[in-house]
Amino acid sequence: MNITTIIEMENREVEQMAGAKMVFVEEHIMDDVVETCVNGFHSEESGQIETEDAMQVVFEKLKDEGVVPKNVKDFSYELPSCGRIKTQDDNSEIPQKVIISYVA
Repeated sequence: MNITTIIEMENREVEQMAGAKMVFVEEHIMDDVVETCVNGFHSEESGQIETEDAMQVVFEKLKDEGVVPKNVKDFSYELPSCGRIKTQDDNSEIPQKVIISYVA
């Protein structure tokens, strides 16, 4: 039997642990549909950071804090999902959750 644990974090929590800000991009699919996706992270000290590298840092910090058991080696993550409907007032609403999961 596998038990899967899911950790839901706010973008700001992930950015704080990664030591970098998420970089979002928008792609206009049609007039009324815009995809918003994470295109990596950016740190003042290191510049552009690949998403996989930033999420590995977050995972290791969760292990250091005891949130994730030390013996867990593999994990998966879901960043803010792509796809939202563009509103008339055109507010840029960026998805605010990141999911990390692992099997123990």
